[in-house]
Amino acid sequence: MREGFITTILEAFAVGDAMGMPTEFMTREQIAKDLGMVWDLLPSTKSLNHSDLPSGSITDDTEQNLYLLRAYCKAGKITLEQTVAALLAWIDETDAVAKKYIGPSSLQALKAIETGASPAETGKKGTTCGGLMRSLAPTLISYASGYEPAELVAAVTNCLQPTHYTSQALEAACAYAFALYSAMDGNSLEEIVAAALQGAKRGLQAAPYLACAASSGSRISFLLGHIQGFASDDGLLNFLFAVFGTGLASVDVCGAVFGIFLYAEKDVFKAISLAASVGGDTDTIAALVGALCTAYAGKHNIPSAIVEQVRVVNNLDFSIFETEIKETFSKNGR
Repeated sequence: MREGFITTILEAFAVGDAMGMPTEFMTREQIAKDLGMVWDLLPSTKSLNHSDLPSGSITDDTEQNLYLLRAYCKAGKITLEQTVAALLAWIDETDAVAKKYIGPSSLQALKAIETGASPAETGKKGTTCGGLMRSLAPTLISYASGYEPAELVAAVTNCLQPTHYTSQALEAACAYAFALYSAMDGNSLEEIVAAALQGAKRGLQAAPYLACAASSGSRISFLLGHIQGFASDDGLLNFLFAVFGTGLASVDVCGAVFGIFLYAEKDVFKAISLAASVGGDTDTIAALVGALCTAYAGKHNIPSAIVEQVRVVNNLDFSIFETEIKETFSKNGR
């Protein structure tokens, strides 16, 4: 693994989170009419949900992944117990409920755990994208460790189980995890998509039950066959928002991430801008696609002023996480 690769991926994830924060849960029409394409860190005063946050602020997407990375590095392993401890620390220390950016599945499950419920059971109703959004942390560690596919599935499952232990969540999270791992390995676009589809199947196999629900893997397959048909940015974004949907559901966010990834490929900043402009759960979509495109490109093209503003506003130093991950988990010369 080249020096600074994890830092670069984390930067793109955080910038995507921050750029998508102001437009979160606006409609596609509202964004197009009032803001146009989002190419910068917007003033939070334009936000429907986060007007109290400073411009450039990250949300639960980045915060949860960083808490999880700290916990896993400290323990030297990815376990259900470490996931629970990290998420409970996060909700207590960040004032996430007051900031209005904790998702409904996570909030319900973590409250149940605090009152004595078993974390092996509390996630069995979690179908939202809260599990998908934090699959970044176990994937970065899995890649540094040289995990085999079964080990990657176990790592993602241990990360999701307390809050999102459902077929919908696991299919989407494993699809993304396998794609990100493949992209970090320097594979082609076709190989990355094949890895995503393999991950989707393995995620379903890891689920405690199969729900009657739309499939993330099927949406990825559909997009692969139709992505060339989108002749404009607006055409893609309008389709993702109005036809697939870009709401809280795991399948919606997963579909939007892969749609924008297949369209923008190695143009990281364009991918983030598209995601911040699509409507719905924009911060999560932009964070995930920013990291995936960066892993595929091997770098990002985000303007340095934007990266610096996000770093300063949130007091971030991603190089610390890269060092800890490598020192704790790096194997096989990665």
